[in-house]
Amino acid sequence: MIISILGTSGAKLDTKNCITEKDTNGDIKLFEKATYDLSILEKKEKTYLNATQLLLEEFDDKFIFIGTSCAIKFQKELLKENLKNKDVTFKEVGENDLDEVFEKIYNTLDTTEDIILDITHGFRHQPIMAIFASTLSQFLERKNLKIIFAKEEERNKRYSYIYLDDYIEITQISLLLTGFIRTLNFIPVKNLKLVNNGIFEDFSKALLSNDLKGVETQTQKLFEHLEEIHKTASLAHLTPIIVQIKEELKDLENFQDKQTYKKYLTLSKLMLDKNYLIIALSYLFESLREYCTQQFRSILDGKVKFKNGYEKNTAVMDTIGNFKRNNRPNKIQKQFPNLYDKNKSQFIRISKVYGDIRTLRNDLAHINKHKKFDDIHKNINQLLFKIESIYNDELLKNM
Repeated sequence: MIISILGTSGAKLDTKNCITEKDTNGDIKLFEKATYDLSILEKKEKTYLNATQLLLEEFDDKFIFIGTSCAIKFQKELLKENLKNKDVTFKEVGENDLDEVFEKIYNTLDTTEDIILDITHGFRHQPIMAIFASTLSQFLERKNLKIIFAKEEERNKRYSYIYLDDYIEITQISLLLTGFIRTLNFIPVKNLKLVNNGIFEDFSKALLSNDLKGVETQTQKLFEHLEEIHKTASLAHLTPIIVQIKEELKDLENFQDKQTYKKYLTLSKLMLDKNYLIIALSYLFESLREYCTQQFRSILDGKVKFKNGYEKNTAVMDTIGNFKRNNRPNKIQKQFPNLYDKNKSQFIRISKVYGDIRTLRNDLAHINKHKKFDDIHKNINQLLFKIESIYNDELLKNM
């Protein structure tokens, strides 16, 4: 489908009647024909009265022409021979009605998959509204849309067609990346041409689903792709946004080299900064468990065996909390019956923070009915501070 906005170029206009002026012989008073370079459309250079005649002669397709009543009347008379045997629909819009122009173009774009939109002609705001409408259309539903414009060369009645769809995509990418900075969530879209949207989407999915392995893998891919974008000349306009993303995610650089409990702590801070409170708590919960288990390794090595990491982590935290399930000591408590008494003050400090995390996490997981957002955010910040103090004090170093 070919969509174009109509103007009044190609001949002299009788402004009173919105028709072409004619000479004494009844012939239309034509302007000098213009030459059009059509190389981007893979067609030969030719001369035409205007871009509308060019489209009608060069394409055998369905046409939708959008314009004011004056522009439609004018072009129908000027190009009546070209309009014969063509599948043409005219859509009228008010000269100063921005909403109508936007709506007509947007709704037309939504009707088919393969579209060429020519914004060479039109009055004042109409080509701009076409750009806005096509930006929204592409943002919501990726189609095979090509936006073309005949750019005048040195005012010598010679024009070169250029594509504008890449500029539309850069605008869309800017919007997507701005949202990504604010939320770390990349809205799923159909394939973009200029960036690999799949890399951003996979990173978001891993991060927001507590997939630690996925975060490790996708973070590395994301930083590599950000560097590619940064070095691509045609995407130079995105540089400030790319720099901002790198700054937002700087704590994830060399993420794979961090100890596991520090990875969880880093992710907790990141999630809290973006207001994902329950995810921040989940990472904080796992960070403290992982830290304690790591500190227990020196005394457990070769002496106590577990089925899996979950059983080990649970046994470690039960030991620190002096908790016996069904009044039965776990494997660690059996092997080291005096461990709690020897480390009581350290264990109590850790157990108190761990209990506070579990309580708050449980409250949020079962639909919070009482706590306000700001209070929860403040509580998590306080818990983060307490856990970092535990790590910095190396509380379990000398068990």
